[in-house]
Amino acid sequence: MSNRRIVMGTSADGATVVLSDDTVAPVTATLLPGVEIFRVWELDKTSVPVTTATDGDRKSTFFPAPGGIRFGFLTIPPGIDYIPAPDADLNAAAVEMEEKLPGAAATFSTEHPGEHTTQSVDYIIVLSGNGLMRAPGVEVRLNEGDCLIQNGTPHAWLNDGDEPLVLGYTLVGADS
Repeated sequence: MSNRRIVMGTSADGATVVLSDDTVAPVTATLLPGVEIFRVWELDKTSVPVTTATDGDRKSTFFPAPGGIRFGFLTIPPGIDYIPAPDADLNAAAVEMEEKLPGAAATFSTEHPGEHTTQSVDYIIVLSGNGLMRAPGVEVRLNEGDCLIQNGTPHAWLNDGDEPLVLGYTLVGADS
């Protein structure tokens, strides 16, 4: 999968311009073994015109507050179980998670590995692979091309296939 990000915007004289054409490196964390998160574009509020590519830089929280938007890609490896290796330093892993994905660890269940609940409406599209979205009492099979709208309910992404599950996401922060 390409990790190229092209940002269009407006110059000082009002012309449409390419503000940037670069790549986005994945974020990884010990507590999400094998998962790659490409944080492509993040806004705490929307406005146009966009005049600098830094408008979409990583924000202070991974999940958006009301009015905020997060856009990116998530790669989930086959067989993920969200259980850290027995020799993992969980304190260091928690610190790492907070540094790389601020606020994300607080959304995860301590009873159900991988399950998390966010105050957002999530628009998900399966770009490749297949897997499951698991919620309490519900399991939804996802295949390439499927779309899922997740509305602030507990859920976990699982990959029971033999190739990476790649999801495109847009998260919109919502009021409770």
